Amino acid sequence: MAIGSGIGSQLGIATETTFNTPVTVSTFYEFTNESINYNKNISVGLGLRAGGQVARSGRRVVTTSDATGDINLDLPTKGLGLLLSYAMGGTVQTSGTYTLGDVYGKSFTAQVGVPQYGGTVTPKTIAGCKISSWEISAAQSAIATGRFTIDGASFTTATSLATASFPSNNSVFHFAQGAITVDGSSVANIKDFTLSVDNVLKTDRFNLGSAGIKAEQIINGFRAITGSLTAEFTDTTLLAKFLADTSAALVLTFLGPSSSILSITLPAVKFDGEAPQVGGPEVIDINFTFQAYDNGTDQPLTIVYTPVA
Repeated sequence: MAIGSGIGSQLGIATETTFNTPVTVSTFYEFTNESINYNKNISVGLGLRAGGQVARSGRRVVTTSDATGDINLDLPTKGLGLLLSYAMGGTVQTSGTYTLGDVYGKSFTAQVGVPQYGGTVTPKTIAGCKISSWEISAAQSAIATGRFTIDGASFTTATSLATASFPSNNSVFHFAQGAITVDGSSVANIKDFTLSVDNVLKTDRFNLGSAGIKAEQIINGFRAITGSLTAEFTDTTLLAKFLADTSAALVLTFLGPSSSILSITLPAVKFDGEAPQVGGPEVIDINFTFQAYDNGTDQPLTIVYTPVA
């Protein structure tokens, strides 16, 4: 029996061969929290009849259902590659390079073990999963974190709980390991960084003959790659790009233990935000947002992940 609280929980995923055909999860993550929920769309027939003053239970039906929610975790130095491949949708190279690609035919099963008070673990198994959006954050003096929003086609608690196992010598990427370059030059005045990606999936493919279960999610528009950062006002490098609306190449790199690397490259971002403002006697910081674009030459987003050996 597990400990009867979140301490006894587990989270695992595995690649599906066929969309929405569950497989036994085999890659497990130490996670912070999750919010995956079963969504049932119900309809209740009106059914007017003499003497009837309350809607009848027999006229309530579930027309469609799915599962959605977030997985939040500290970014590990080992095992992150599978999640990154689902998030990016592209082909994983032997070098650990991830670029944007089509998510079609790339679904996975996720399972969360949720402990009851007495220690019995109830498994939530979600099949036909895609990552609809995701975010990587590097907050000041903190561990680097990831949020992955899951869209799943089916949900059950009847599947057996998989046996969890975790890689040895695993650690996490954190603030002290991070560095940022702008147009190839190191900058030392950025306090935090967030990258957000919306994969723009069509998640409402409910059709007659499918028993209320959605068809496979597909890309339904241009991906939105956005972010934000806070900079100490020590120079005008970012301010000048904001004012002139010029592009910049932005690279965030974490150098972890045993040559582990997590690097995010955005070759063409444009900044929005605010001009520096004096709010009182304190030092001045500037908040910028940015959007990444395709410059016609480079991949608009590349992630390099080299895990601990």
